[in-house]
Amino acid sequence: MSAKLVVQMLEGETTETAMARIALTPEYQSAAAMLSCQNLGGTPLMELAGELKIQTAALKQGDMSRAEDMLLAQAHALSGLFSNLLSRAMGAKHMDAFESYMRMSLKAQNQCRATLQTLGELKTPKQIAFVRQANIGNQVQVNNNGSKPARTRKTKKAQNEVLEAEYGERLDTRATGTAGNADSAMATLGKKHRADKR
Repeated sequence: MSAKLVVQMLEGETTETAMARIALTPEYQSAAAMLSCQNLGGTPLMELAGELKIQTAALKQGDMSRAEDMLLAQAHALSGLFSNLLSRAMGAKHMDAFESYMRMSLKAQNQCRATLQTLGELKTPKQIAFVRQANIGNQVQVNNNGSKPARTRKTKKAQNEVLEAEYGERLDTRATGTAGNADSAMATLGKKHRADKR
């Protein structure tokens, strides 16, 4: 089937550049693809492209009804394809044919699901919340008294302070301790009562 391309020329445009411009528009490319892939009878290319232009203009105005209709129709076609391939798989005599039909039927089923999911997202778009947040990082300084914070300088990581009696002074666990106030009658062990080996 040959279709004639009617060209409307813009000011200062040659016939060749006008034909190239029109042939590269999405509507004309889609119309040509539809005519070559589908049995549309004697539908002229220009009228088909003109209808696609009307639908494109409606979409630009925010009318999504045609896209919704298309997705639902495609989901039905994919569902029919799934059923057809599944019944062929069940009637297959050989394992290779069964596996091949099952694989294709499940791909059609998955594509049907994805098409319906896309349709659902068109009908009820996901709500996106934009939250303003300051990314401060790991170290946060809180000033409760309202005064300016003192400059901090990086120091070596402090060692475990539990093992220090006073700041910077390590406890000597081998030294003889002093008697506590709890039981003053008790004294520390003398050297002769200590264990020979620790």
